[in-house]
Amino acid sequence: MPSNSKVIITQSVTSELGLITVPSTSELIFDENESSPITLDVSGMNVQGALRAGSETCRYSTELIITLHGSRPIDLNIQGQSNTAVPTYKGISINGGIISLHGKRYYPTWTRLAESVQAGQSYLLVQEQVNWEPGQEIVLTTTAIHDSREWHKNEVMTIDYIVNSPVPGVGSAIHFTAPAAHDHIANGSYQGEVGLLSRNIKVQGSSDDSDPTDAAGSCTDRNHFGSNLAPCPNKYKTVRAARLIH
Repeated sequence: MPSNSKVIITQSVTSELGLITVPSTSELIFDENESSPITLDVSGMNVQGALRAGSETCRYSTELIITLHGSRPIDLNIQGQSNTAVPTYKGISINGGIISLHGKRYYPTWTRLAESVQAGQSYLLVQEQVNWEPGQEIVLTTTAIHDSREWHKNEVMTIDYIVNSPVPGVGSAIHFTAPAAHDHIANGSYQGEVGLLSRNIKVQGSSDDSDPTDAAGSCTDRNHFGSNLAPCPNKYKTVRAARLIH
């Protein structure tokens, strides 16, 4: 970007860009687009000035998706060394600058079950009232003792609709578009957790070049409650993590 400038993005950038550098005297600002999400595909961003979308007093209410492209260095995990590879800029770095992204506020982002969920059940009850929306994704965490990458009972569900305060003592009833596959416990001493995954501002890795290239594997010397399905160390370093910013 030019120095001493403010560049406003009002619609999706259709081509994939390389590294965007925002000079210390400049700002890159995302405008609202009511008709369609704004998408930006880049290999990385070096923010020396400011990167903005919304503010604390005027939150960004439409959808913004920043997708990062590229692969990690092949020598990232050299034995006995840590983070020694030269960055290839699949990411957003702050070099004396400011990143100010303020999406729609959803609350709470995590809550707990108010009642156990049975496999095949198409709704759950949570302890707090939520302002989540239909179409958003939530994670229903496992309540099984054993939990590993190759054997777990965590579930990602899509919200169909929500009824707030359905009965006394229950915050919200959340109905799914598909039934739960596993049992999830809520009793007097422990209640499974429910978290909101969706945000209207999303920074993510590309699905084309961010999937794992190293299999998790099973390490027989890593026993977990009688099972050796715990993942080996230094695996799945290329997982396509999507950091949701609000």
